[in-house]
Amino acid sequence: MKKNQINLLVNREDYQKYENSFEQLKLSASVLSIILFIFFISFYLSFRNKFNLYEKMNLQKKTYLQLLTERRSDEAKINFIQKKYSDLKIFLKDDASSTPYYQLLSDAIKSSSESANFKSFEINKDRMTSFTISFSGFDEMMNFLKFVESQSFIKNFENISLKNFIVLGEKEKKGSYELSFSGKFIPIKLDL
Repeated sequence: MKKNQINLLVNREDYQKYENSFEQLKLSASVLSIILFIFFISFYLSFRNKFNLYEKMNLQKKTYLQLLTERRSDEAKINFIQKKYSDLKIFLKDDASSTPYYQLLSDAIKSSSESANFKSFEINKDRMTSFTISFSGFDEMMNFLKFVESQSFIKNFENISLKNFIVLGEKEKKGSYELSFSGKFIPIKLDL
């Protein structure tokens, strides 16, 4: 008898062995595909959540940028106020606090002579001062000089001296006098 077919699988056990191997390979491929599917699904969900978070943060950034552009004038005002505040702090650090000293000197001059007037007043942060007082009459100037030598006036200064004496003559007011003083005030306790 003549054989039409050739049996390549001579042994049936060998065929069964190959079939089992293919079944295991199919099972392994199925398990692997399920694991990969789960991995890709979890990766996709994680990526989607991160993308949604990114979109949310991007939208928030756009909102803040829009608010910032709308509030640009407010920012300029805040920067201006901040600069003025720092300038004020620097000024106060170097300020001589001249108002109480000026008031003290002004009250003293008013109490000594009615015609005495301040012509100039300068003071620095170390309380060093120079001031010029003008008088319309000689007697008023002499009364003021007596007052300057009194204890009630001298007690306001650590030291004081007459720096200059000027008689203004015929070209300006007749009989006008100016006294220039320089000295150092004693510290005044400021009531804040």
